[in-house]
Amino acid sequence: MPIEIRHTKPDEGRAAADTFRAALLSPLSTDADWANPVIATSWAEQLSVSGWDGAQCVGHAGAFPLATVVPGGAVVPAAGVSRVGVRQTHTRRGVLTGLMQRLLRDSAEQGKVFATLRASEAVIYNRFGFAVANDTWSVEIDVRRPARVVAPVATGSIRILDRPETLATIMALHARIGLDRPGAVVRAEWMHQRYLADALELGKPTYVVVHSDVDGVDDGWAQYTVDWPDSFAQATGGQCEISELWGASPAVELALWQFIFGLDLVDRVRALQRPTDDAVKFGLDNQRAYQSKQRDDEQWLRLIDVDAALRARTYNPGAGAVTVAVSDPLFPANDGTWRISADGAERVDTPADAAALTSGISGISAAYLGGTAWHDLLVAGQVHEQRPGAVALADVLFASRPLPRCGSFF
Repeated sequence: MPIEIRHTKPDEGRAAADTFRAALLSPLSTDADWANPVIATSWAEQLSVSGWDGAQCVGHAGAFPLATVVPGGAVVPAAGVSRVGVRQTHTRRGVLTGLMQRLLRDSAEQGKVFATLRASEAVIYNRFGFAVANDTWSVEIDVRRPARVVAPVATGSIRILDRPETLATIMALHARIGLDRPGAVVRAEWMHQRYLADALELGKPTYVVVHSDVDGVDDGWAQYTVDWPDSFAQATGGQCEISELWGASPAVELALWQFIFGLDLVDRVRALQRPTDDAVKFGLDNQRAYQSKQRDDEQWLRLIDVDAALRARTYNPGAGAVTVAVSDPLFPANDGTWRISADGAERVDTPADAAALTSGISGISAAYLGGTAWHDLLVAGQVHEQRPGAVALADVLFASRPLPRCGSFF
């Protein structure tokens, strides 16, 4: 019997959830999980596609409706691909291909400009046109060295939020300052509830602090957990793990870092998903104290509507224009050539063999947010330069500072 790929029915959500959980080596959902309004809401909001072998769910792929920032500040509709997995008994039978193609085509019909995901493995999604658009780092700072912030720090005050005010305060703050980089997304309430779960519950020593400017306007926040690491016969200090730190400016972020570095009893500070151009990395008196422990390919991107995507973002001043020919095996409408300059992007009739650059859909997707250089894509063989100097010009036009970062896991 062939595998049926179709939309998941409302009463099939738990079966689909257990299928992708098992594929990711996670426990199956419990009654309490399924009764959790955060989980229930997130499943209700997503586009859900599943594969069925008779009455058995054997695969799932979902996409959340996102609004995502692109270079220049425009916010475009995107598909946040998540909850992807195939039952171990049905791998290598075309189930994942069927799921992803259906999900992308449905997302195109919904008007999504591109799709974005977080990959559990690095070798799965290239064949569907996805490519790494930006990196983040897990970092550690030993504050005993010491580590001092010497760059300009925003003036103002810092307060610790009480639990009843936490959710509303952070939702309002993120809506106002959280769309600070290309790749950032507008968070739904359920996303905030998940991010703030430790702070809203009583199980961990987790705190949320807010920075306010001299006029009392909130302009940044951080969420961190403090704990004593397990050790035997050793005198060790506390450890602080930052799960979120956002500011309306680098100076605000540095003020939050400075506060955390001054926490009593803490010897070591760790932080997840920090951008490559993290303000504190360059704001310390000793940059060696900022230890980049692990690079993560945070955001994988796949343009769905190349024309809409290229027109939505802005480009830097450059010495002229560059033509880029794109090919896309899934969406023939994306096959074509675009002329890109500081004035914007427009589709032109230039044939592919006469364009300055040629790229498959994964190449243009990697370069789109301005975090992956065209030069690096050329080295990797993902784009081809047909006119000398075209890659250098494309790098100038597409570059984005600050570097892209989503900062939200979905």
